[in-house]
Order: sequence, then structure tokens, then C-alpha cells
Amino acid sequence: MNSLELAIQLEMDSKKFYLGHAEKTEDRGLKSIFIALAEEESIHARILKNKADNLSYELVDTYAKIKNLFAKFDDYKSEIKQMPDSLDVYNLSLENEKKTKELYEQMLQEATDEREIKIFKYLIEQEEDHCRVIEQLIEMVRRPEEWVESTEFGLRKEY
Repeated sequence: MNSLELAIQLEMDSKKFYLGHAEKTEDRGLKSIFIALAEEESIHARILKNKADNLSYELVDTYAKIKNLFAKFDDYKSEIKQMPDSLDVYNLSLENEKKTKELYEQMLQEATDEREIKIFKYLIEQEEDHCRVIEQLIEMVRRPEEWVESTEFGLRKEY
């Protein structure tokens, strides 16, 4: 299996992973995030497949869609914390996204033409965006366990 085939397989595995967790959760906000991540992984796989087949492709920035999901759900932060094994899922997701990013960084180093360089830079940025989303989920889960503050004096990070 060459690097491109491996990258396509990683994207499809990630899509399957996110869709599986979207089915398992009853939380509408988290379900939306998992589905959006799965859709992005599908887009990445299609771009790579088209590149492998020498077909045209479009590099689309989709991070804004996921980022906006956090703002849509007022009660999202409290619901997400109640999932029993959510931290394990998020940590695994983050690990997978980082591994995929590392593969793309390696492929970028091996890229020989401008189109390849553009694709791999795009995919690296996309994986970094996914890492940010998952890191936000991890922070939402961990913050209540690690952080105690006075509501009168505390500064809060807005999502």
C-alpha cells in the first residue's frame, strides 16, 4: 500500500469512527460535530482519490461549519460533560487526527509538484482544524474536573 492509498484508508476509517460515535450519542450537538467531522473526512478521501486518479478536485475550507456548531447550542457544554466515556473517545480521536496530520507532513516532504504540495498543505490545515475541535471537546470535559473558580471573579474562555 502506497502513501496515498494509506491516506485514503485513514480518512475512510476516521469517517467510520465519527459516524459510529454519532450513532451512539443522543446529544444533538455532539452528534452534529461527529457528523460534520465524518463529512470532512469523506471530502478528504475524495480529494485524495481524485488526485490518485488524476481527476480534478477542489480544496474547500469547511472548519467554519464545525466551529459554528459550538455556538449553536446554548446547553451543549453541560450535556457534553455527562457522557460517561467521552474523554476516551475524544483522546482517541485526537490521536488519530495527529497521526493523519503526521502522514500528510511526511507526504508533503516527498511531494514533487505544486499541486501535490498544495493538497498536502490543505490536508495538514484541515487536520489541525480537527485537532482544535477535538481539543475543545476535551477541554469542555476536563475543565469542571480540573478548574474551580468563583463566578464573581473568574475569567471564562468563550467557545
